[in-house]
Amino acid sequence: MHEMDWTMSRLCSLLLILAVTSSHNNSFIVAKGDACDESTSTCEPSEIYVGDENMSSTWEFMNAFSKLGTSWNHVIGEYISVVQGADGKEMNGDSYATEVDEALKMLHIMVKDSAATSDEDWSFSTTPLNDFGKTIDDILLAFIRWSMVDNYHDNPEDGNSCTLIGGINHPPSETEKINVSKAFRRLTAYQHWMQSVSPDLQDPPLTFQSIKSTLSIFSLHVSHDECERLVWFVNLGKTDLANLKSQSPRETTRMFVWIAHLLFLDEKAQTKGLIVVDDMADIGFWDYMTMLPIQVGISVDRFLISVTPLKAKNVVLMHRPKWAEIGYSLLSWFLTKKMKNRVTMVEKGQENDMMMKVVGGAKFIPIDFSDVEGLISKDIIAQHY
Repeated sequence: MHEMDWTMSRLCSLLLILAVTSSHNNSFIVAKGDACDESTSTCEPSEIYVGDENMSSTWEFMNAFSKLGTSWNHVIGEYISVVQGADGKEMNGDSYATEVDEALKMLHIMVKDSAATSDEDWSFSTTPLNDFGKTIDDILLAFIRWSMVDNYHDNPEDGNSCTLIGGINHPPSETEKINVSKAFRRLTAYQHWMQSVSPDLQDPPLTFQSIKSTLSIFSLHVSHDECERLVWFVNLGKTDLANLKSQSPRETTRMFVWIAHLLFLDEKAQTKGLIVVDDMADIGFWDYMTMLPIQVGISVDRFLISVTPLKAKNVVLMHRPKWAEIGYSLLSWFLTKKMKNRVTMVEKGQENDMMMKVVGGAKFIPIDFSDVEGLISKDIIAQHY
């Protein structure tokens, strides 16, 4: 079974790419009445040519990107390049194991051989292991379990079940083997990416305390649902966009890297699955498009989708603005039927009923998430305070 990926899943990744591939250059929104500072080449627009209120067609949506200094074709190209490596590939000559313990030993040997025959740094010195009480074995195990997910069954016979939307992962059968080479390729991509941003992660070391102030700008929550799956709640409506845009790329990157490790080091996320619930809060087109600097957005997007061992069972979108619905209708041409089934669209007025089917009800939802009923007062992130 080919699961739908995280970061953010295929739909969320496109929406993020839509934002990051067209931001970091504010000249595209110069309009009538703009007040511009020629010494800094910045402007404060008083009128936007294309806005949410009149973006009612596919043509208007696609044409809007020309005013963002890019094009729809470029956006799609970026999308495809990011998700190409999302699932990993089976290759001739791959090494397989029959049990997890055997796979872990084989992966250790692959890392050791790589360290001995190349200049690769396999110290995991920038990975926030201490902050999560984890070891290098835990990192390797996460990638082994990721490589196993494609073998999980839609209709298991192991006695485990989950009636929530998306279901849960199930262990492979005794006849199915674990592709350790596939896990190693993904682990190598992770190691390369972490090294590429290592200057941003070293001073100070990546810890919760070091990213706490940046994290407070966002409205992010993490909990487990009724089926013990990990759920990542993202609430754009409660994100401090003004402060977010003033953050340095370094600090934003550090925060996302810490969150990604929180997610993929969670044992239930690895064994049961990950759910992403995104309340878009009817966010405006231009606010969304200028949310993150381009270098941060593309880098983080690749990290979450093509590098980390994260795969999602379901992605839930609430309070979608019109432009996002248009974007999804275009994206749907690139999604298989199975991928589309991994996306749940929540209609207005159906939030509480749908969240019962998605996570199991209020006792699995943070109190201050969106306008749905929630009872969790201290989620997994808050436990680090």
